[in-house]
Amino acid sequence: MPAWNSQRFLEAGRLAGIEQAILDNAVEIAERTLREPRPGPPILTLGHLAHLTDIDVRYLRELVARDDKDRYREFTIRKKPVAGQKNRLRFIAVPEPKLMALQRWIARSILAPAPVHPASVAYAPDSQIVKAARRHVQAQWLIKVDVRDFFESITEIDVYRVFLKRGYQPLTALELARICTRLRDDQRSPRYVAPEQRRPRAMNVTKALPYLRKVIGYLPQGAPTSPMLANLAISELDVDVQRIADSYGVRYTRYADDLVFSTTAKDFGRQRCSRLIGEIYHALAKRGLSPNTAKTLVAPPGARKVVLGLLVDGRHPALPRNFRSNLRMHMHFITLQGAGPSAHAESRGFSSVEGLRQHLLGLIAFAGQVDQGFANDCRSSMASASWQQP
Repeated sequence: MPAWNSQRFLEAGRLAGIEQAILDNAVEIAERTLREPRPGPPILTLGHLAHLTDIDVRYLRELVARDDKDRYREFTIRKKPVAGQKNRLRFIAVPEPKLMALQRWIARSILAPAPVHPASVAYAPDSQIVKAARRHVQAQWLIKVDVRDFFESITEIDVYRVFLKRGYQPLTALELARICTRLRDDQRSPRYVAPEQRRPRAMNVTKALPYLRKVIGYLPQGAPTSPMLANLAISELDVDVQRIADSYGVRYTRYADDLVFSTTAKDFGRQRCSRLIGEIYHALAKRGLSPNTAKTLVAPPGARKVVLGLLVDGRHPALPRNFRSNLRMHMHFITLQGAGPSAHAESRGFSSVEGLRQHLLGLIAFAGQVDQGFANDCRSSMASASWQQP
């Protein structure tokens, strides 16, 4: 995609016979976007977006106008069980191919360059789990707070404000917000509570805009734009929580909906942990978010400290013993004579040998972030296994 050039734009517009006042207004709109930190490309109209993305403008209008078509394929995956909550499900909504391509362009061109709060350690350029865990090494006290229904709590209004902050004019910001959000379906998500019922707010500019509709969309979990939009939408929460963390002298990171706090002070104490958690809950409520209290955790001195799957009570992030044991078990059975990948995939409930292989490659890649020797041993086992299905 060529970079915006105001002079080239003006020359092309004059050759096309466009009035100078219209051209000057377009340049002013574009330059407003370009003044933002690490800006995305200027977008003048929906037709201009169609040109930039090579997608038919009629399709874009249908998306923004919220036609009756559901352009997402929804399915569920099981979450890890927590105390008192069994058979927990996560609702995933994956956009159709054309919408997926459009959202990927928005994520890559507009959202990825946007600056994020230093505490936000997911879905940003150069973000790695091991880097996030490293911030909490030698933790004596570890506190975790989880946000309930994270993506569903980010509304079309929040997303609209993100695009406004990226320097786009109100109409363009609304159109981009509509493209990146989805209307909820109560039959598909029966436990879902509408964000507008939890946090009444108004998008004042809509009185002057087309595409009015009373129902407000939310971020679908499964869209490529949702993670980065969620990060940017709650940047003010990160500011508030960082201020609270600093006042307690603790370290703070947020990986999507997981807020983690730690301190190397042994005498921090449960009383201060309780007060800290109370202030974090209050900060979440101010932003229309609620904690999943069943997943709030306090790990005192002597207890195991795990951040994003890595132990952080030592000088360096480390793989937990159960992770190593589990991966060694897989390596044993895929290389065992008389067993192998096919029999192991069936016994472990994988739908295919390739599914098992991809799962193990993911685990090995994770291990390689902190222990290359262990990861290389596992890769050798993978190479020696027979992956051809009988």
